[in-house]
Amino acid sequence: MRKTMLPAVLLAWACGDAAPPALEVGPVTFSQDDLLGLSDARRETLAQLTAFALSVADSSTAALGAPLVARWSQDRLLEILAADMTLEKNDVGDDVLEARYLTDPEWKLTVRHILFFSERWRSAEHRAEAKAKAGRAMELLNAGADFAETAALLSEEPGAEGRQGLLAPGREGSWVPKFWAAALALQPGQISPATETQYGYHILRLDDRRVVPFTEGRSAIAREVADRIEDARAVLERWLDQAVGVGSPDRRGEALAEAERRGLHVPEGEQAELARAWEAITYRWASTLGFTYGLTAAQIGAASLAALANSAQNAGIARTELGEHAELLNARYSIAYAAGGS
Repeated sequence: MRKTMLPAVLLAWACGDAAPPALEVGPVTFSQDDLLGLSDARRETLAQLTAFALSVADSSTAALGAPLVARWSQDRLLEILAADMTLEKNDVGDDVLEARYLTDPEWKLTVRHILFFSERWRSAEHRAEAKAKAGRAMELLNAGADFAETAALLSEEPGAEGRQGLLAPGREGSWVPKFWAAALALQPGQISPATETQYGYHILRLDDRRVVPFTEGRSAIAREVADRIEDARAVLERWLDQAVGVGSPDRRGEALAEAERRGLHVPEGEQAELARAWEAITYRWASTLGFTYGLTAAQIGAASLAALANSAQNAGIARTELGEHAELLNARYSIAYAAGGS
């Protein structure tokens, strides 16, 4: 944990009139009065809240969670390895997997959309206004307006004017579930009704849909089939018992190395899904705790104190969950207490 004391700072402040900071988190400072009555545990929570607010303010939550997402990706790779070993053990070939895959293949969708921002934490009035904007856009489209031109003119998504609402082709997991479901329900050329997600109201047009080739979709169907045969994780554990021994500290490393030797990898769509899972978590925390992009250091300090004092149940849950990821915050931001602090 990057936590330090501040003797030099205290000495410097002693030469002036103002009181020294009792807590510094990056550029954000708190006075002794700010921390008055707070237990050590509550001060730790305030430091965590402040560090997270800093990442929201400068849009670095993705970088903040990168080590965790990398760990999740490794966990997914181990699932893929376990399935591969299980199929190998039971002599299940790709002919069986491909036949099963073609009954329910993955899709890659190309979508344009028009977005009217109204995050779920916004007021009912703000959300109603965004919904009304979407309704007016639907009237234009129903009257024959060109979708791409309408997206360029009306969509509030950054860069929509140049891209005319066009998104990079995506698979399941690439977008939030409600957005994906709305897109998957369309046929090429069809336009969806206004669809609300955590970001606001979307109107979607499906430009193209294609089946993902079996070679790219093999990973998911392999896990599905393997789990129907036997406990794939147990197969991997037994292999590790023989390869490195029971209780060896290098079991995870050896399993990851074996996955690399076999040329296994986490599919692109699943990597995007894992990144989006972290994005969804941080979005919920930020919305619940009142942190937004662009806050100044002073505003972050005030918002963090307010988040600490928030007695709502969902705020308490967010603070607890944030504390479970304290190592990410401590690794990214310098946290320093004055002598006698936490």
